[in-house]
Amino acid sequence: MIDPVSILAAVVLLMVGATMKGLLGIGLPMIAIPGLTLLFGLPQALAIVSIPVALANLWQVWQFRRAGGVVRVLIPFIAAGGLGTVIGTVILASVAEVWLETTLAVMLFGYIALRLLNPAFQVDPARAVSFAIPTGLGAGLLHGATGISGPVAITFFHAQRLGRDGFILATGSVFLGFTLVQIPMLGAVGILGAESISVGIAGLPSVALGLWLGNRVARYVDANLFDRLVLGVLGWTALALLWRAWGG
Repeated sequence: MIDPVSILAAVVLLMVGATMKGLLGIGLPMIAIPGLTLLFGLPQALAIVSIPVALANLWQVWQFRRAGGVVRVLIPFIAAGGLGTVIGTVILASVAEVWLETTLAVMLFGYIALRLLNPAFQVDPARAVSFAIPTGLGAGLLHGATGISGPVAITFFHAQRLGRDGFILATGSVFLGFTLVQIPMLGAVGILGAESISVGIAGLPSVALGLWLGNRVARYVDANLFDRLVLGVLGWTALALLWRAWGG
């Protein structure tokens, strides 16, 4: 039986992550999972966030459905990522994560440094299509094994310099697709149980509130600030990965 204090902490973590997601289109699992892992362990943390993440991304995909310019990249990316998610979930219980998470953190810091030293850096659309399948496969593997595909997926779409609407549509579609594959896989391997589902459902009102707050704040965020905030979330993710890998 999960104690009420842990449930309350989970609800707060989900709301904070959802607020960031409402603002930037990213951040719910990256903010919630490290804290939930402390409370419940990684497998249960992934199970708890799975339904809230799926519903939050479904809502944002619908909200920004008219944003264009990303479909050619999204289809192969999500297809390859779905396969990667299946494989990653299967190996979730048997693979040591410390070196994987450390490598991801170093990659993120490298990307952030690249963008700060070369602000004009951009992946052009033709190259993005060429890289969609291998990058999507890697992102899916990460999503299945750790619940956080942002180190690959977010940097891939952020480097294309999409506007806020296109960026949120792209990342929302990817995370929705990955999560819809992951949910039945978590059930199949015995990780998604009644308790974790209950905690996730208990957090849905706070997720809705967080999304609403994030959208309200987004009205005051211009393109340059949006770009810097995304880099900030990536930096937070890198630090969280290092802490998760070595802090315990």
